[in-house]
Amino acid sequence: MAQIRFRSASHLALSITLLVGITGFLNNSTSSAATAKPFVVKSICGATGKSPCKVGQIGPGGGTIFFVDYHQLYSSFDYLEAAPDVWAGVLGVDPTSEWCSNTDTKIELGLNAWSSRAIGLGLSNTKTMLANCSSGAANLIATYNSSAYAKKRDWFLPSIGEIILMSNNLQGLAGLLASDYWSSSGSSEVGGWVQSFDHSYQGEATKGTLYHVRPVRRF
Repeated sequence: MAQIRFRSASHLALSITLLVGITGFLNNSTSSAATAKPFVVKSICGATGKSPCKVGQIGPGGGTIFFVDYHQLYSSFDYLEAAPDVWAGVLGVDPTSEWCSNTDTKIELGLNAWSSRAIGLGLSNTKTMLANCSSGAANLIATYNSSAYAKKRDWFLPSIGEIILMSNNLQGLAGLLASDYWSSSGSSEVGGWVQSFDHSYQGEATKGTLYHVRPVRRF
């Protein structure tokens, strides 16, 4: 067995402190993992509303499930669902809209930060947009939430992280167009993030540009 030599008592004390700290970290990590809430499948999907929810399945809102949080990474939801392709009243036609009527100032610092792009931020991003935009993509979804077409009333504009998941997992499904879609993640005073469902890339665009909109919800 190899021997570790300490040049002084101070080196020995420092090494013992580091060892205790690492041991405590490992113990805490193991404890957290052991007590984490296990994922439980919800059987509220499908045409009958009694099937297990999984990617590609019809969701409770009549749309399509595109993400399942099997590893319990997010505490506020287990599933993400894209709205049905008839959400705007016309089958297979996602309407186009500007991002926001406020096109030359920052809506809020958070919408221009890295954090606004994360999975799980679409709902709060949309609320910020509604508080600062008299028209635009978020307002279009708010109108849908109060319409007779909406089976659920909690739809929002996905963050760029969320819409990337939709693009990756629903290729050829849910009536999504091979075109560009707005996310709720802002990029600057004058721009927002856009997802291409045709080429699967992300880019920035000026807020006044017309791109497609597809609401999502979480549960």
